[in-house]
Order: sequence, then structure tokens, then C-alpha cells
Amino acid sequence: MNNRPPAITALSIFYMIVGLVSTSTHFNELRAYSPNFLHTLGTILMIVLGAGAVAAGYFMLQGRNWARWLAFCWTLFYVIVAAFYSLGGLIFLSAFVFLLALLLFSKEAKEWFTPKPAVMLQASPWDVPQVPPPAEPDAPPPPTEPQS
Repeated sequence: MNNRPPAITALSIFYMIVGLVSTSTHFNELRAYSPNFLHTLGTILMIVLGAGAVAAGYFMLQGRNWARWLAFCWTLFYVIVAAFYSLGGLIFLSAFVFLLALLLFSKEAKEWFTPKPAVMLQASPWDVPQVPPPAEPDAPPPPTEPQS
């Protein structure tokens, strides 16, 4: 399958936008206010997670299988975090993870994320192909090695 499924394109763009917004927001927070080491460490973690979302979206567009797993685990991480904060957020994100799993692991998506065989290097058009000499019609067959 050479065409990317539209759902994968939409999800990839979604992840890149969310990651960019998250990263820029937390980066500005880090520059403006960092009261202590733990707050700074948490903000840096959020910047790394946002960058992970951007990477997942970008590489999903290219059909990398690891990127779809990164996107799925990234969202699953937020479901676990939401479980500690609010029931509404947990329900919403759980439904989102369910829909995400349907889209990322559908038949079309599996075909898109299946690794494509590498293109073999072809000879230059100016190279002369090596053609074996024709065998003589009355010549005995070439000797073969005895099998042990």
C-alpha cells in the first residue's frame, strides 16, 4: 500500500500540533518561572514528552511502526496521569485511547506501517553486463563437487 490512510495523516498532524503547543508552553514556563528543582525537572519532563509527540506524529507520516507505538504509549501515559486528577478526564482519554487503538491498528494502518523492502541498488546504465560465454553443444557438463 503506497497511500497513507487519511486517519493516520490526521492523527499525525494532531500529534505534531499538540506536541508543539505543549513544548512551547512548557518551555516558556521554564524560562519565566522555576521556583525549585522539582518544578524545573517536571517542566523539562513535559518538554521532552511534547517533543515525543512531535516525533511520533512526524515519523507516523513516514510509516515508521515504532512511531505508532510511541503515539499510543504517549496517550496511554496521559490516561494514567488523568486517573490521578479527574474522573471526567479519565473517561474522555480512555475513550480517546480506544478510538486511537482502532485507527492505529486497523488493517489499512497495519499495511501503512509494515516495513517496505529496501530498494536494491541497480547497476549504472553505462555498465556492461557480464554475460557468461555460451556452452559448447558437444562439451561435457561442467564437473560438480561430490556431495558428502
